[in-house]
Amino acid sequence: MILSEGQILFHEGDSGNNLYVVRSGILQGRNTRGDSNTYEAGDLIGELSLLKNEPCPETVIATEDSELLEITPENLNETQEQEPVWFKSIIQFMTGRLSIAQSNKHKSDKIKALPSLLYILDSKATLAASNEIALDEILQAVHNLFNISRDDIKDVLLLLEELEILKVQGDNVVFKNKNVVHLLYETIRYRARYQKMPPQILSMTEQMVLNAVIKTVQQSNEPLKNGMFTVMTPDLLKVSRRAMYGATLTTRTLLPLLQRKLLNASITLGDGSALPEIEAVPFFFGDFDTILDLMELNRIYPLLDKKLV
Repeated sequence: MILSEGQILFHEGDSGNNLYVVRSGILQGRNTRGDSNTYEAGDLIGELSLLKNEPCPETVIATEDSELLEITPENLNETQEQEPVWFKSIIQFMTGRLSIAQSNKHKSDKIKALPSLLYILDSKATLAASNEIALDEILQAVHNLFNISRDDIKDVLLLLEELEILKVQGDNVVFKNKNVVHLLYETIRYRARYQKMPPQILSMTEQMVLNAVIKTVQQSNEPLKNGMFTVMTPDLLKVSRRAMYGATLTTRTLLPLLQRKLLNASITLGDGSALPEIEAVPFFFGDFDTILDLMELNRIYPLLDKKLV
């Protein structure tokens, strides 16, 4: 079979079931996801269509004059008689490897799409006057800047929607919390840059303490003042006995959060070498929205890797 330069072998979605072996020349395959493959002498084209009767996964075009051996289901047995006995087995093996490779590539593409998408979301959320951005604007921006397929971008958007970070409503993307999008992007960027745990990630003890703080604030009748909360120490101790699952709240337990300024004590505690008993501190205070956003980040962060892979 001879294909002239520019001639199309088949289109993506065609219901062909033939296998082609490239004898000479070069062909290029491309699908609507933006994936591409190059086929040269010795390569197989269409093995999934032949053995699994699946639609053609891409459009293949000859980029120079090419010669191919065409194998149909009808003449496969005849070909096997002429080729070594392991001919069909090797095709089936390669088909299996190709399926695995395609699956792994799709996962890899989604992993690559996540930071790119978060960068665009964070950039546009900062500039947007409302919590809504046009879906097509996001898809086009990520695709143009990072050459990521729109399908992969949509898959990651649905993942973020599943994690309740945003919601895709018709032609728009609606942010549930712009600050969490920013925190998530900065966290992933830090991990990629420094190859270590980002500073925004809390330990389990820190999360339990902040959970006790949140519950204490929610149960208090004291209104927030410019987003700042105040919790009396006796109230915090009472809630912590239930909220910290048996762990004891002490000034030593609170110290990492105090050092990070997520919590502030009403008295000076010193450098940590000789801390007073927690009962000696009348109250603690801090920014309530900052703590809520950080707790939301710590809910989302460990779920991302699990859902992406």
